[in-house]
Amino acid sequence: MLNFNEAEPQKEFSGAFPPDSIIAFKMTIRPPKSGKEGTQSPWMTRATSGNEFLDCEFEPVNHSGRKIYENFTMTGTNRKGQPNSNQSMSTLRAIIESARNVRADDASPQAAAGRQLSDWADFNGMVFLAKVKCVVEQSSKDGNHYVNNSIAKIITPDMPEYAIGEVITDKPLPAIPDPSTKPAGPGAPSGAPGGLPVFGAPATAKPTATPAGPGGFGGFGAPAGQPAAAAQPAQAAPVTGVVPGWAAK
Repeated sequence: MLNFNEAEPQKEFSGAFPPDSIIAFKMTIRPPKSGKEGTQSPWMTRATSGNEFLDCEFEPVNHSGRKIYENFTMTGTNRKGQPNSNQSMSTLRAIIESARNVRADDASPQAAAGRQLSDWADFNGMVFLAKVKCVVEQSSKDGNHYVNNSIAKIITPDMPEYAIGEVITDKPLPAIPDPSTKPAGPGAPSGAPGGLPVFGAPATAKPTATPAGPGGFGGFGAPAGQPAAAAQPAQAAPVTGVVPGWAAK
């Protein structure tokens, strides 16, 4: 007999996602604060520079408390004189393709229709796959260093990772500066503030690789031959005939 009564109950994964993990995110555009409204759209926020951007929140659908925030600048130009919207539109296109199962190289009329939205609000509730990376950042509030995640790449249907779904890698998190040590060398700063990674996970934590099981939001990672869980994105204008592979029976 195998007795598991003495084993500890399972705990939810905590801490920043390890590098190169693939996570399903739900997108939300955060409305601009009072006095920061843009002129291009009610969803645009105006920066102090005058440029307008989408203030976006990416929430992991299967893991609570690990939101990623990213701005997509839609007006103005960069240092090279190129429109800021170029890179933003490319990333947003990839999000649409991931959410609606449209290959990046598909030029069919159906795919073209799938990349069209009636309004910026259509992004709210979209669920897509993305590979994350880790960065060590110093908080402006407490001076401590934290490991945070950011989006490295949107996973689209033409990529092999799309069919696999969510995977948490076992790669180590970046090291956090030790506040008790001082960098050597002339001119090196001393007493650099330190701290734990975001959510208090040790910097050396190596979570075991765990592909997401069936029943996840949007059906990413559902076994072949089984119907995926019904997705509930609040897309205002779904495209008929464009059904993600993870939702197909």
